Amino acid sequence: MERASPVNDLVGPDGMTDRELLQATLRVNTIIFGVILGMFAGFALMALALLGSGADRHGGLVAALIGVFLPGYGPGWPGALIGFAWGAAIGGLLGGGIYRLNGRLALEKVNELTLVQRDGEDFPRAILRLDGHALGLAIGAAGAAGLLTTTNVLVLRGTAAQSVHARLLSEVLPGYTVTTVGSLIGALELFALAYVACRAFVYLYNRLALRRRRR
Repeated sequence: MERASPVNDLVGPDGMTDRELLQATLRVNTIIFGVILGMFAGFALMALALLGSGADRHGGLVAALIGVFLPGYGPGWPGALIGFAWGAAIGGLLGGGIYRLNGRLALEKVNELTLVQRDGEDFPRAILRLDGHALGLAIGAAGAAGLLTTTNVLVLRGTAAQSVHARLLSEVLPGYTVTTVGSLIGALELFALAYVACRAFVYLYNRLALRRRRR
């Protein structure tokens, strides 16, 4: 196995440093990751809405719950198409933002977070490791902000008491209620859950990346 070289010291035959190459790759990958996540979220919401319009009562209940936070979304084809649009927009923005934040942090600590090897090829092989803290903060903050915003919109509209589906979240987030105080409790719990989940995912991902490099 060849020894990994610092990214900043690697210069390609065209005079472009590896840092500049990584920056260009990051911009492209940010777009790709956002599009993929947006399409995935859009098709997932569409499938759930279509399943909920049939005999799947649980799917219909979940679609109705999500529709509280995404206006126009619900069981059936009209709601499914609206859900696809919501999923593509939210997933794309969230995916692009997460990848960009993690990538910018990686560029600041490029020699620590990037594993680079040359195997006699024109281009080095690089494996970008994820930063669990940054990813957890990004996803946790996005989820918490979304829950705070949508819950308080219901409160301001005066429809909190009628939001039966929104109250179902208390089964998943103990202490959450469709109130301002309840939204704060739920947001903190959702942030903590997302943060821990991201740290666990990144730990496993980075371990696999290291094992792949050592082969």
